[in-house]
Amino acid sequence: MQRHGWSTARAGNEAPGRDRIPVRPVARVLPCVLPRGWACLLACVAAWVLMMAQAMPVAAQPDQTQPDQTQQVQPQPDQIQAEQVQPVPVRGVRPGPTGLVFVAQQYPPFNYMERTDTGEQLAGPMPEIIGMACRRMGVGCAFRLLPWARAQQEVRNGAADGIFTIGHVPERETWLHFCPPLVRAEYGFFVRMENPLRYVTPRDVAGYRVGVYGPSLTADILNQLARQVPMTVDAAPDNDSGFLKLAQGRIDAVFSNRENGLAIIAQLRIANLRYAGWHNRLDYTIAFSRHAAPEAVAAFEAALRDLHREGELQRCLARYGLQSAYPEADGDRRRGRPQGGMSPAFVPMADFAGDPASGMLTD
Repeated sequence: MQRHGWSTARAGNEAPGRDRIPVRPVARVLPCVLPRGWACLLACVAAWVLMMAQAMPVAAQPDQTQPDQTQQVQPQPDQIQAEQVQPVPVRGVRPGPTGLVFVAQQYPPFNYMERTDTGEQLAGPMPEIIGMACRRMGVGCAFRLLPWARAQQEVRNGAADGIFTIGHVPERETWLHFCPPLVRAEYGFFVRMENPLRYVTPRDVAGYRVGVYGPSLTADILNQLARQVPMTVDAAPDNDSGFLKLAQGRIDAVFSNRENGLAIIAQLRIANLRYAGWHNRLDYTIAFSRHAAPEAVAAFEAALRDLHREGELQRCLARYGLQSAYPEADGDRRRGRPQGGMSPAFVPMADFAGDPASGMLTD
């Protein structure tokens, strides 16, 4: 049916007699009302508006996805900076400019290298204590395991900020600032199981051939004893050699730090050696290079005081079977100096400090 030039159609599901919406284009309708020129112009405008309306969502699509791309890129600088201030207890890794670098030697159980699923890292109570102090300061810390002579040299020239595990002797004060004493330690003699020795005085080891790690502070102590009683000092450039020789019966005893000696015996799985008695005691600590920033040293020592006051320092050492030497209160003892008992034949520290010029002293 046609009505006023409009065509209609019926859908299959529409009731009979009902007209559908006209389907003729606007340009076919307008001539009934407007002149042909105006009709064409309006038809073009309508077509242009329709095309723009369809194109606008497509043009806006890149703007909608832009925020997602920004979210994926922007957080990266923040993540990198967060990693820089975290403690990094991995050998040879230097932290960011706000971090501290510490050097040490292989000296179990105080500090030693261990393998993990992610690589090698320095372990032991001393690195743990340093890590806790650095976290309280809000800075990173890195550790480098080096031969002892090189470790001392790096602290001397300022290439490293601090060094551990180390004993306080006066000659070192010219190039080191010592923190308060942290852990108790003692030096004594190891012998074979069948040897009934119970060490009390140097006369007990007269005539012995005694192994020792040197050059070191430990070797200096033994050399001083050798000037009091006849004995042969057998120095080796590493800690293991003397204990292996003793286990094989090639020497009569080893003079060593007690805790370090027991740790080496356990690592080497030696079953025929024992500790025969102590000669002197010396507290270990951490020391800073004279090149280190005084503000950083002061903040580090403040963190140590907090750890001691809260019991964290004592608990950390106890996990390794060690005892804290941190002063209970100011004035209880002179900071960082040797403490504890001594055998009747103890030699004062000033007498066996070694060669001050070389500075090649250990522990």
